[in-house]
Amino acid sequence: MSQNYACPNCGFVGKPKRYTKGSLGWEIVLWVLGILPGLFYSVWRLSTRYEGCPKCRYPYIVPEDSPEGQEILKKQPASS
Repeated sequence: MSQNYACPNCGFVGKPKRYTKGSLGWEIVLWVLGILPGLFYSVWRLSTRYEGCPKCRYPYIVPEDSPEGQEILKKQPASS
């Protein structure tokens, strides 16, 4: 992702960050306990990845050149 994104929740503008729900520690424990629980948890974690706001972790950020992104930019205070 080379494009900047805007967060409708906190107003952050910049590059998003990739988040994965769950815990790596729990994933390891479940793999040690058995293949099936570990597999299910790993698949769930991989399916819940998202690109979110690095400031507030909001998952529904928008491209800054979209209409919603332009509205967010208009609300930002002018930088010096």
